Amino acid sequence: MSWYTRSLFVMVAILLLAGCANNPSSQQLAAYSAATGFLTLCDDSDYDYALSHFAQPLKDKVAGPTWVKGMQDNRGSYGIPVIRSLVTKDGQKLSGTADEPARINFVFRTSFLGTTPGEESVFVEKISGKWQVYDYKFRPSGKPPVNKTKVKINKDWEEQSDD
Repeated sequence: MSWYTRSLFVMVAILLLAGCANNPSSQQLAAYSAATGFLTLCDDSDYDYALSHFAQPLKDKVAGPTWVKGMQDNRGSYGIPVIRSLVTKDGQKLSGTADEPARINFVFRTSFLGTTPGEESVFVEKISGKWQVYDYKFRPSGKPPVNKTKVKINKDWEEQSDD
């Protein structure tokens, strides 16, 4: 085997090991799915369904209508996100749990039309075998856009058009 071939095999092995080390577990993917599902419904201003489907602890902790009104006034005034990217995730094990984290905080950097990006933190916890949002924080880095463009989103994919 030539020196070139051996070094190529070593590089491939290192890349494969590095890729395996960064593979999130199925539990972490489920937690991420709950966090992004919650955010997607909030993006669509469907706060009630976001609370009932993904954030029952948040709904139980805070009066639902008060939380919805706060979201409409604060986060809702920024409009629909253009880009959202995961900045960090931080897992926390609770005493008496297995090696998997029981709580995860996902921090996203979210960009909106006409203003600077903001930071959204979604805190999820595994409750009765299901990942649920138990807290949400929105930290804007700028003011809401002055001229918000109204965008109508059709939620039924069969009825979509280029209009």
